[in-house]
Amino acid sequence: MATRQLQTSQEPVECEICRRSLLRGEHPSHFRDGAELHTVCELCTGRALEVGWVREGSSVADAVQTRTVRARSLVSRLRARLEDAQPVAAPERAPREASERTVHAVPADQRGQLARAVALFNASEQPKMLAGVIRSLGAPYVHVGPLHDEVVVEVLVAWELCWYRFDADLEGDIVHKRSQGYELTELGGELPDANAAADPDGRLALAV
Repeated sequence: MATRQLQTSQEPVECEICRRSLLRGEHPSHFRDGAELHTVCELCTGRALEVGWVREGSSVADAVQTRTVRARSLVSRLRARLEDAQPVAAPERAPREASERTVHAVPADQRGQLARAVALFNASEQPKMLAGVIRSLGAPYVHVGPLHDEVVVEVLVAWELCWYRFDADLEGDIVHKRSQGYELTELGGELPDANAAADPDGRLALAV
């Protein structure tokens, strides 16, 4: 069987709000902030309006009217919640445990390394990007595993239409996106069993 060659006709388009690359078939919207033009995915158009950007082709008056309607709706909802709410004593917050403090030493055992990688990922900006894709494609496949270097852990998140690879540097306490693609065949070979899951907010959790 001949090997199918992957051809990319154009560079991925990235939403300037959620920072994710738009999938094939998604059509971006364009907003202006003064003279500057921004590319925004359809999931983030509401956020673009809230920060004051004007949709390309719309007048400033239209944008002001839209923001005014949104603000009035928000105020109405907040007022209704306050009227319905019953006074409840705020619970005392327990002192933060020592184990919750950031530890810069790399855990010796593999399970500890994976857990540290997940914690770093959840504290980074990456979950915001994943949340946008999850809203479109649903729950992803997630695998967290060590690379050749014991201080770097790979996080692989994939759907049928796209995938992302992240590196969690346990020594440097940073997470960055290493690569992404649109075909699972690009990953090469069989995927290992999923050992983690992502919630709707893009935060990861290791399987028990």
